[in-house]
Amino acid sequence: MGGDAVSRGDRACDAAEPRIGPLSAAEVPPLAAVLARAFRDNPLNVAVIQSDDPVFRIRCNFHGMWALLPVAQARGQVLAARLEGRLAGALVATNPYGYPLPAPPLLARFRCFWGQGWRVARRWARVFESLDALHPLEPLGYLGTLGVDPSLQGRGVGRALLGRWLAGLDREATGAYLETDRCENVAFYERSGFRMLGETQVLGARIWRMRRPAALEGRAAGAVLESAPSSSTHRGG
Repeated sequence: MGGDAVSRGDRACDAAEPRIGPLSAAEVPPLAAVLARAFRDNPLNVAVIQSDDPVFRIRCNFHGMWALLPVAQARGQVLAARLEGRLAGALVATNPYGYPLPAPPLLARFRCFWGQGWRVARRWARVFESLDALHPLEPLGYLGTLGVDPSLQGRGVGRALLGRWLAGLDREATGAYLETDRCENVAFYERSGFRMLGETQVLGARIWRMRRPAALEGRAAGAVLESAPSSSTHRGG
């Protein structure tokens, strides 16, 4: 499932620029905690967890991210952002032909079920099945998670993470795909070249599906438009 928490008009910070790099094994639990806070109030997370207790939602998110991150490190891509000497956020993605990620090891799944509860885990399974049925068949980079610590949102962290990931895809002339459950983030992704594919609902939460063409594909389309002769249709004598 794709998700993002990059609200507050993610913009560049004049005081400091986030540093983007790989994640160490020791940083997995603290980054899981950062992402748990980032997604605490996301509409889909609220719909799945079905609790008014923000602390419980953070706990459920933490156990889900703790199970996800090691698998994504091994079989996908995890970019971590650091700002002011601490973890600020992360991007989790799969490469073309790398979707979907394999399930976590049995022990990690058991720990996740224990931390979230069986009902929450079952609802997440329904989300994954629903969105997987709509996933494009073509090989695309898939942005599964983009989250920024709430205390550091609006300082260019999400923009820096997304830009680093897309630059890598552009070097390989590869397109990208994502889902977002926040309407306000649609414009954020559109500024990076994503276009709307469609909208769906899962457990009552609205989900926007977006695709970004490969760099060469986008340039070719622009070249066709620039070289096409102007034309007009005239009806009448």
